Amino acid sequence: MRVLLETYYNINYYCTYKLLFFIFERLLNPFYWLSLSKWKNGYINRCISFYKRNEARGIDAYISSMATNTPIIISFWICCLVCLVCIKIFKVELSSIFEIAFEKYIIILTSFLVAIGVFTYYVNKIFLFKNDKYEKYFAKFEKEKKYLLYYGIYVVSLIVQFATFYLLLMEIVA
Repeated sequence: MRVLLETYYNINYYCTYKLLFFIFERLLNPFYWLSLSKWKNGYINRCISFYKRNEARGIDAYISSMATNTPIIISFWICCLVCLVCIKIFKVELSSIFEIAFEKYIIILTSFLVAIGVFTYYVNKIFLFKNDKYEKYFAKFEKEKKYLLYYGIYVVSLIVQFATFYLLLMEIVA
C-alpha cells in the first residue's frame, strides 16, 4: 500500500511539474521563443545560452516548489475525505463543529490546522523528498513514457478531489 501511495504522489507531482514547466518555460518564456528564430544579436544569444545552460541542469527549483502544492492538496483532500466519511457515518453536522471551533475553541481549531500542516509535511517528506525519491521516479517515468496513463491518473485524481471538496462544501452550507 505504501508503494502504491508513493507512486500516486509521485505521478501527481510529476504531472504537475511537467505542466508547470510547459507553461512557464515554454509558453510564457520569451527566451524560448527567441531561441527558435535565428538572431544575429550577441546579447540575445548570450541570454539564450544562459537560459539553455540553466535548463540543462535538470529540475527547476522554482517550478518544483510550485509543484509541491499538489501533494499538499492531496494530503488536505485525504483529511477532507475523512471528514466527509465521518459526517456521513456519524451523522454529525460540520457547521456545528465549525461554530464551536470558531466561537469558543479557537485553540482547538489552531491545533487542528497545525496537525494538518505537520501531517502534510511528513507525507511529502516520506513519499517525495526522502532520499530524493521524486528524481528517481522522474527518471522512471521519462524512461517508461506512459504519458497517457500518468495524465489520466492525474485528471481522474483532480476530478475526484474537486468532487470531494464540492460535497464537503455542500455539507457545510446545508
